[in-house]
Amino acid sequence: MSEPSKDKNSQDILKLEEEISNFFEDFMYDRGGSPLLGRIYALCVLSTTKKPLLQKDLVEKFKVNPSTISRNLKELENWNLITRRREPGSREWKYQVEPTSFRELLIHTYDGSADALQEKADDLIRIREHWGASLSEESKGKQKGKQALQVLDLLIEWMNIVEKELEAFIVHLQERFLELEKRFT
Repeated sequence: MSEPSKDKNSQDILKLEEEISNFFEDFMYDRGGSPLLGRIYALCVLSTTKKPLLQKDLVEKFKVNPSTISRNLKELENWNLITRRREPGSREWKYQVEPTSFRELLIHTYDGSADALQEKADDLIRIREHWGASLSEESKGKQKGKQALQVLDLLIEWMNIVEKELEAFIVHLQERFLELEKRFT
């Protein structure tokens, strides 16, 4: 593979990762978080399958004060979107996406507005279609390119499931609550 082709593939993947980061930045901002919070979460999503992230990696990447990164990581932990753990004998915390994080994000968005959830799903579909069509075959074949597209596919599918099933689930819970309430009246 020639150098210009290799550079083009790397640029393709970096642009895709940037678009995913922008999506999560908007998503977190809509939820009341900072844009940096969305960028940190996006980086966790994109890299968690390879290895958990260290706080120092995030400080290096975003070039901000360690306390700013720490505060944002704590907020993501409080929202149950990431977990932290420490290897035996290590002093450094490692952060990775919590398996239920997409559910937490989408349920919060759904509670806010079903229209907002559909809007986010449409945004993801547009991003997926754009990058599915514009990434070179070599970029699609690279692990980072595959992973970024898989993240988009996973999010789109999950949003579809939430949209179809969450409303019925909420109705079912309300019916159960009314049944319980009848016992006490």
